[in-house]
Amino acid sequence: MRRVISYTLILALMVGFAADVTDAKLVACVGDSITYGSGIADRAKDSYPAQLGRLLREFDPQWQTQNFGVSGATLLRKGDKPYVQQSAYNQALAAKPDVVIIKLGTNDSKSWNWVYKEEFVSDYLYLIDAFAALPSAPEIWICKPVPAFTDNFGITNAVIHDEVIPFIDEIAQQRDVGVIDLYTALSGAAGLFPDGIHPNAQGAGMIAEAIVDVLIGLRALPDFNGDAKVDFRDFARLAQSWLENDPMLDIAPPPDVDGIVDYRDLAGLAEYWLKEIGLVAHWPLDEREGEVAGDNAADHHGTLHGDPVWQPEDGVIAGALLLDGLDDYVSTAYVSNPAERPFSVFAWIKGGAPGQVVVAQKDEANWLGAAPVEGYLMTGLKFPGRSGAPVVSQTVVTDGQWHRIGFAWDGSHRMLYVDDVVVAEDTQDSLGGSREGLYFGAGYGLQPETFWSGLIDDIRVYNRAVSP
Repeated sequence: MRRVISYTLILALMVGFAADVTDAKLVACVGDSITYGSGIADRAKDSYPAQLGRLLREFDPQWQTQNFGVSGATLLRKGDKPYVQQSAYNQALAAKPDVVIIKLGTNDSKSWNWVYKEEFVSDYLYLIDAFAALPSAPEIWICKPVPAFTDNFGITNAVIHDEVIPFIDEIAQQRDVGVIDLYTALSGAAGLFPDGIHPNAQGAGMIAEAIVDVLIGLRALPDFNGDAKVDFRDFARLAQSWLENDPMLDIAPPPDVDGIVDYRDLAGLAEYWLKEIGLVAHWPLDEREGEVAGDNAADHHGTLHGDPVWQPEDGVIAGALLLDGLDDYVSTAYVSNPAERPFSVFAWIKGGAPGQVVVAQKDEANWLGAAPVEGYLMTGLKFPGRSGAPVVSQTVVTDGQWHRIGFAWDGSHRMLYVDDVVVAEDTQDSLGGSREGLYFGAGYGLQPETFWSGLIDDIRVYNRAVSP
């Protein structure tokens, strides 16, 4: 009886929390060279805003980040490079973001800028108010600057620690905005700041991690069983450990949680209730006509080639696409690079023949297909170079029956699935990949023998390892 009461109470609470759930958001990252990514070889990929975007998309693929950092920018309007006089400032306002992360103050610590320190608070309030007045009514967070591990470029750590940071606390109280303490979060990371001021890619990653914890309000995803869906299975696991110390389920508040499964963890679960976690692309293949296979998760719409036939009533989930094994296939623009992070791909198939391919990445690898001769499920995603080898299962998938096939890589293991059961697995700490688009129903080089002869339905790509 006690457990029934707990279930009922928790479910009622969850409904209340779920009422406040909002959609994914556009995050504007406002700042100086540290935000911009100065000194990082591939800042488009490894600046903190870029890494923050990838982390946020682990929770919901609709999150977006935009980098509005300006090297040398000051918060002070009388500084040597006022942020509000830069084009990036106007671009950030025009973006109408839902969340604004402001990380300024480092360049203000230079002696020739800090002579105007009496205007720091009023100038910061001016910047906050400009974003607060936007019609998107963004959530605004201000950051305590990272440490200056070496006084360099005129930047002075004593000013940052003893004067800028207390001002930021005062500003937060005046405007009731949140504060992200990057100074403390990065205080032990001197080795990740080659010049003492600018982080390398790893240091930028630590900044992104500190920020994502605050934005999401969770230490980890509430998908407790790893099936990419937050549903009653996850709810049941949380309820079973209600008011207990269960490290697997204690996901809030970040970063160190609180040692008990309670309403904070419930709120985190409710925020993602009935969502698919990490879904990057989803092609239901339920169209009835036309030359486009729509992506329900984003905008990676596919283009039909040859003469595939829509089968509105013959799929496992509504319709499917029938390919002739001669020249029919679907192509998409870039979706995911397996070399960059854990990921998964799943599809329903019926028919096919040995040597034919279901999903491939152009000019790179066959993600899912049937092995030559036997028709066993296999993947060509492997370690780059001569030492890499495909994974081949011992399960036939070309027997004329519907099968859900899949591949997942968690950063250290490759796993093949047939009908949601692992049929092959090995250890692999890296994969080859590219930023090319995908083919459905043909191999990576459109080799004649790889064209699929049969039905394909419901293809999904995730930016995490999924355990169905």
